[in-house]
Amino acid sequence: MGEEDRMKTVIFLEDLDKLKEALLEFNIEEFSGKTVPLKLHMGEVKNRYYPRPSTIKMVVDQLKGFNVKPFLFDTTVAYRGLRHSQRGYEKVAALHGFTKIGCDVVIDDKGIPVEVSNRIYEVAEHIYNATHIVAFTHVKGHIAVGMGGAIKNFGMGGVTKETKQRMHHNSRPVFRERNCIRCGVCAEVCPFNAIRIRDNRWIHNLKACFGCGVCVENCRYAALAYKDLDLQYALACAAKACLDGKQVIYISELKRIARSCDCDPSAGPIICRDIGFLVSDDPVAVDQASLDLIYEVEPDVFKKLNHVDPVKQIRFGEELGLGSSRYSLKEL
Repeated sequence: MGEEDRMKTVIFLEDLDKLKEALLEFNIEEFSGKTVPLKLHMGEVKNRYYPRPSTIKMVVDQLKGFNVKPFLFDTTVAYRGLRHSQRGYEKVAALHGFTKIGCDVVIDDKGIPVEVSNRIYEVAEHIYNATHIVAFTHVKGHIAVGMGGAIKNFGMGGVTKETKQRMHHNSRPVFRERNCIRCGVCAEVCPFNAIRIRDNRWIHNLKACFGCGVCVENCRYAALAYKDLDLQYALACAAKACLDGKQVIYISELKRIARSCDCDPSAGPIICRDIGFLVSDDPVAVDQASLDLIYEVEPDVFKKLNHVDPVKQIRFGEELGLGSSRYSLKEL
């Protein structure tokens, strides 16, 4: 078998008019007759960039054409707001037009424990019980992990809010005073203003700290360490907990690419022009292809703006056996 044969296939579409052909490339016939979660993010209140209901309806209609029975699916979030509860998220889904697509909306708030790399991740019940899944991911920037792609769609979006909280808490910084020169870089890059340097002292506001680890990522003197895990490694582990043993087709939308994620009410600005859609059966490959295509247009834009390199979650995913970063891009 040659090198090309070992590469994962990622299909590029300018729009969704050839989605049927793309789905056939990844054995969509095996999904026939099954009730399947369509995992997506339905947007935070006041966010302007989340997936468009009209786009999701096109995906739903194509799936139904293969006798697939999809339902729109997501999980409650760790932070306070409407999406913190099932009922509140259902209101947001209705507000954003996702209840008019022609299939059910299901929001999970409970999970099943799954162990990955000696840690427990509570996988949402509907993901845990599914044998087949379709993922629709709106690719965008993320202030904590650089980019939100397919890995993050499950690594954060496929687990319970208790697991999300634990992942963030375990990525908080631990201060190593003997190494610190008080350069202030950690305070400059912290997206939550949780760090200050005052009177030659390093001050950490634990209540303001979101546990993103951006400060650790940017410390050149090893003065900061993760309390337990790099958040991007935890994302990859949680995604593996969600996806192991499942048959999954990943659809990634590279449009309305904002600096921050669909959870952010103020996610702008747009940082890259619209590119198109990618389809694959490998989450690592589709994320690597997403990053490559965006960086062709705007080199290193996520790293430059969010001060964190999203390629780490791709490498971690590959190390964990979640998929392969080696891919062949095919245009339909």
